[in-house]
Amino acid sequence: MINKLKLSVSAAALALLAVGGISAAQAADVVQDPGCSLNGSVMAGYMYNWQDVSSDFSISGDDVEDKDFDVNGNPEWQTPFAEGAALFTCGELNIQADFASYNHSNDIDGKDEDIDQHNMHAGGALFYRNSSWAGGLSASMINQDVDDKDIGTFRVGLFGEFYFDDVFTLGASAHYYNQDEFDGKDEDGFELAAWGRFYATPDFSLMLRGDLLLPNSKFNFDPGDVPPDINFDTDIHQGTGWAITGEAEYLVWDNGLTIFGGARYAERSWDFNFDIDPDPDVHFEFDNDIEDLQVYAGLKFYFDFAGGRTLVENHRMGAYDNTSVFHEKLPEAFTSSIAGVADAIDPEEVMLVAAPN
Repeated sequence: MINKLKLSVSAAALALLAVGGISAAQAADVVQDPGCSLNGSVMAGYMYNWQDVSSDFSISGDDVEDKDFDVNGNPEWQTPFAEGAALFTCGELNIQADFASYNHSNDIDGKDEDIDQHNMHAGGALFYRNSSWAGGLSASMINQDVDDKDIGTFRVGLFGEFYFDDVFTLGASAHYYNQDEFDGKDEDGFELAAWGRFYATPDFSLMLRGDLLLPNSKFNFDPGDVPPDINFDTDIHQGTGWAITGEAEYLVWDNGLTIFGGARYAERSWDFNFDIDPDPDVHFEFDNDIEDLQVYAGLKFYFDFAGGRTLVENHRMGAYDNTSVFHEKLPEAFTSSIAGVADAIDPEEVMLVAAPN
């Protein structure tokens, strides 16, 4: 599966490069309309993620022996990724179409198990930009394929940037998302981000970015056919998440080719509570804390039809980054917890510990 997905990512990147070549041949026709132009970019890279997943299990009640134990797993994720965007600019109005693919894969050491999560999005943006600032709307549909189960996420929000000469760029965004997951779990919430980019030279930039996740989860549980006097109460709560990212980018070819690399640290948490009463009377809790350390690097090509643009100009004339840190660049919290438990212990041991008397 991983090889097929890597192939699909590579094919998508090559397709965009081909489209860019065709667009370059047609660029003269578009630019004949004064103030209008075509623009865009493609990138491809590789990301490695070390995770520390701490999970606390507890079970209590009148019909079971009270038990509490912790497990700590350290799954490692490998992620080939690709992004691309096409931008049509007329005067100071910009219309953007974009896609992204992040293929997270985890192989459990010493076990015949692996966990895959393939995140893909198709999106767009409509925004105004001049030499001093930019601002507008962006939206995307994200599909997460988690071991053949599909999760759909709709994301929409506002973003803006301010430009200070050719030295600093400051930006921020706020997005609402709504996610329909499998097995009755639904989630919505907000993603907030702020970033600053410093240009040590017109062709070399350093970026620092912070992201905040404010989720709201609910769980609709259908126990099926059960006696009418048995009650089920299920609650899932995902805590606030945060991430900080540092990235460097350098223009190595003045026709639009750059190299980039960076690192990201993130923390997330979620808990699961399940009650059955009156007979049996059981209370089950599952608390999870997840820490991520990602490093990544890759190549990016800006379609510089005129030639000779600096990195500053490519950034301020190019597409907006319409990806989600928490729903694309990081494996989902629930997927990460499954990988952490699988890395730490045999799932059969969990069943034995949790079994009633």
